[in-house]
Amino acid sequence: MLTSYPEIWDRIYKLARERDLRVDWGETTPLVRLLLLYDHHQVVVARTVVPVRGISVRALDDLQADLEHVFGKDWLQ
Repeated sequence: MLTSYPEIWDRIYKLARERDLRVDWGETTPLVRLLLLYDHHQVVVARTVVPVRGISVRALDDLQADLEHVFGKDWLQ
């Protein structure tokens, strides 16, 4: 499983490009960033928070579950 923010960021962008999705980052805090994924009709297809620091196993599990319907099962592996 990916465990650092740069690894997660890279995977999100790679998979978004493959699926023709636009990545947009919303409000942030020192610990998390809001992620929005848009389809080609500019409809939000996914919304989640991505941990930046102090990344816990639970935060990674939540992130994987939140984006599973877009990127597929075990996309974070």
